[in-house]
Amino acid sequence: MIINAQTVVITLLVISVAFYAGLQVVRTFALTIAQENHDANTAEDQAEEAKRLRRERDADAAATAAFAKVEPMLGAAAAAVSATSASAHSSSSAGASAPSSGASGGA
Repeated sequence: MIINAQTVVITLLVISVAFYAGLQVVRTFALTIAQENHDANTAEDQAEEAKRLRRERDADAAATAAFAKVEPMLGAAAAAVSATSASAHSSSSAGASAPSSGASGGA
């Protein structure tokens, strides 16, 4: 085999073309992997979002059910509180009309 300038140039040209083709194959492969990774991440994010929404919906339903159980007691408690405050208000207004012998009314 004779090594001259023409052989060296042709060899470098063939190696460059092969290297370029190999880089294109690697680039295509890397792009495919990146797209699959992106699709997997998107699917995982959507699954987590659906799970979060389902938990939020379940929590809202549980809160509504708990409030439905407590609501009748709240009505009775509110009536008792208003009756207690009404009787306390009427006794305090009666006490206010009577002369006081406390710290302000002394000698």
